Amino acid sequence: MAVNIGRGVNSDFREQFMTLKVMSSNIKSQEQFLMMVERQDIIPDMARRLSREAVGSDLQSNKRVLLDFLYNMLARSENQDLNLDVEFHYIMIGKEFLEVDKSILWMEDIELPIPYEIGDKLGKVMVGEDTTEPVKKILAFYKAAEARFDREHFGNLDRCSLLILEEHYPQVSWHIRMRLPAKILNDYPVSI
Repeated sequence: MAVNIGRGVNSDFREQFMTLKVMSSNIKSQEQFLMMVERQDIIPDMARRLSREAVGSDLQSNKRVLLDFLYNMLARSENQDLNLDVEFHYIMIGKEFLEVDKSILWMEDIELPIPYEIGDKLGKVMVGEDTTEPVKKILAFYKAAEARFDREHFGNLDRCSLLILEEHYPQVSWHIRMRLPAKILNDYPVSI
């Protein structure tokens, strides 16, 4: 007896995620190429500049395409049983310097690095123009998002987490790791 399993919605969604993974890998390769070109002293200045311009513009274009693809995936994921989350790792030195260490998209247990610009733009939304007390602002942003997802997911907060570590030596800094459902990007759309 033959059974036709067919292609389900979840399999299409997983294929889209794998396509996103290939796009992310291509972006990472281009970034590594640009770093390598910068480090090589034997490459003539003109060749270095032309390489930066050519690969740099292609890299920005690829990041924009990846972001568009991600937003389309998020729009289609509303009725899915799959969990799609974002995680951002920030490093804050002093009270004004907020740097993105990692930007990650999670589908179930599969980790996918995404362009750091996404986390950077969301970080600027959380902290705002006035950089006084940025940790409190990030905590307030997280609490509001957590309350929203608590209502939407009927008390299941397994997908929301925030870890803030304060370091005192050699200088005061904070390490912040935040994970939320990827729907948060729909609320605060970013562009590259």
